[in-house]
Amino acid sequence: METVIEGHVWIVLIVCALILFYTYGKSPLYVWKTLGVPGPEPTVFFGNIHQLFDARVGVRHSVKQWQKQYGRIFGIYFFRKPVIVVTEPEALKQIFVKDFNVFVDRFFVGDGRLQHRIIQRTVFFSQGATWRRLRKMMTPSFSSGKLKSLSPYINRTAHSLSDHAVTYAKQGKHLDAKVVFGAYALDVIAGTAFGLDLDSQSDHAAPFIRHAKSLMTIDKVVQLKLTLVGMFPAVIPLFRALKIGYFKRRDIKFFSDNLQALIAERITSGKSNADFLQLLMEAEFDSSDPDSADKKLTSEEVAAQCLFFMIAGYDTTSTTLQYLFYELVRHQDVQGKIVAEILSVVGASGEPSYDHCQKLKYLEAAIEETLRMYPPLHILTRKTTRDTTLNGVFIPANSGVLIPAYNIGRDPEFFRDPDTFVPERFLDADKHDVNPVTFLPFGYGSRQCIGMRLALMQLKLAAVHVLRRLKVVSATPEVLEIEDFSGTLVPKTPIQLFMEVRSV
Repeated sequence: METVIEGHVWIVLIVCALILFYTYGKSPLYVWKTLGVPGPEPTVFFGNIHQLFDARVGVRHSVKQWQKQYGRIFGIYFFRKPVIVVTEPEALKQIFVKDFNVFVDRFFVGDGRLQHRIIQRTVFFSQGATWRRLRKMMTPSFSSGKLKSLSPYINRTAHSLSDHAVTYAKQGKHLDAKVVFGAYALDVIAGTAFGLDLDSQSDHAAPFIRHAKSLMTIDKVVQLKLTLVGMFPAVIPLFRALKIGYFKRRDIKFFSDNLQALIAERITSGKSNADFLQLLMEAEFDSSDPDSADKKLTSEEVAAQCLFFMIAGYDTTSTTLQYLFYELVRHQDVQGKIVAEILSVVGASGEPSYDHCQKLKYLEAAIEETLRMYPPLHILTRKTTRDTTLNGVFIPANSGVLIPAYNIGRDPEFFRDPDTFVPERFLDADKHDVNPVTFLPFGYGSRQCIGMRLALMQLKLAAVHVLRRLKVVSATPEVLEIEDFSGTLVPKTPIQLFMEVRSV
C-alpha cells in the first residue's frame, strides 16, 4: 500500500513539474494579445523564432506573409521576448530620429550578455552612455581626411584582387566569388585596421587568417547556445561563469592578446602607422581636452573596436561584391556604363583616389541598388528603454524592435519594380523619390553605421580595379536563392563568376 502511495506522489510531482514547466514557457507569450497588438500565434518556449529561421521559409518570407495579414506594425516573439515588427515609414522615423532616446539600444537574444567582454565594448554592441561616448570618440576617425590616408592600403589590396581575377580569366577558370571577395575583404581589414600586409588569397595557413575565418563562422554550436539562452535566460550566469560566449574563445583570445600587444608596442616604440588602430590610439591619448580623462578610449576599447571592425566588415563587403558582380552579369548595359565612367574619371591605369571615388556617381548608384536588393545585415534591431507608443500602438519597456531591411527595400510601395536592378533610381535626378528611411543597408539616424563611407570606398576601389581590366561575362547559379538564417544574406549556392580580360 505504501509503495502505491509513493508511486502516486511521484506521478503528482511529475505532473506538477510539467505544468510549471509549461507555464514558465507560456507565461510571457500573452503580452501582445493583452495589448491588442495583432500577430502570429507563438509556440511555447520558441515564440515565433522557428518560423523566422526555418530554412524552408526564412525571415524574409515569414515577415512578408505576416505583413499581408497583420499590417505594417505587428507583434511576434523571439523565444520569450516580445518583439514588435515595423515596416511603416513614419514609425521608422520615430524609432530612428524623433524618439531615438527611447530606441537607442540594439536588441539581442539574452540582451547581449552572452558576448565576451571585449565584444560588449564595441560601438555596435555597447548601450546607452557607453555607446554615446564611444561613438563620439570614434567619429573623427572616419572623416574624409582620415579615409584618404587609408586609401593606399585598399588600393594595394584591390590591385592584388584584380591580379588574381586576371589569372583566373587567363586560365579559363570560374572565380569563386565568396572565396576571392572574402579574401579581399579580410586583406583590406588587416591593412586599414591593423597595418598588416596580408595576402589571404594566396596564404590560407597564416594564424591571423585561420583565426579570422574561424571567428566569423556561425556553426550549429553557436545556434544551440543562442537557442538555450533564448528559451532559458537563467542559464546566462552559468554560461558566463564557464566563459561560454557567442564567438569561439580561442579566436577572441588570439585577437585580443595580439591587439593589446600591438598597442603596447606602438606606445613603447613611439612608431605610428596610418591605420585605424593608430587613429583610435591617438584619440585615446589626446590630452588637449582638459575634461577628457574619463572620455579616453582604454587600450581594451581600442582593441575591441579594431576586432569588431573585422567582424562587421568581412561579410558585408564580400557579400555585397558577390551580388554586385552577379547583377552586372545579368545587366551588361549597367556594366558598360560603369566601365565608361571609370575610364572617364580615373583612367585606364591610374591609381584611383578618395576624390575619384566621390565622382563615380553611377558606380555608387549601382552599389546602392545592390545594397537595396541585398542588404548584408537584413535585420535591424532596437529595444525600448521605457514604455512608449508607436503609431498608436503601446509598447512596453524592454521590448524588442525588429526592422526587416530586406523587406522594406523590396516593398513595391516604396520602390517601383523592386525586384529589378535599376541603379538609375539612386542617381541625383531620381534619388529624391527615395524615402531615405526605406533604404536601410547602413541603418538610419544617429546609430547609422559609422563605417559607411569607408565601406563604400572599399567597394568602389574593388570594382574600379577589377572592371577596368576584366569583363564579367557569365555567372552561376542561373537562379539565385538566398539564405538568411545567419543574420546576413548569403547565396545558398556559391556564386561562380566567369571573366574575360578586356582588350587594351
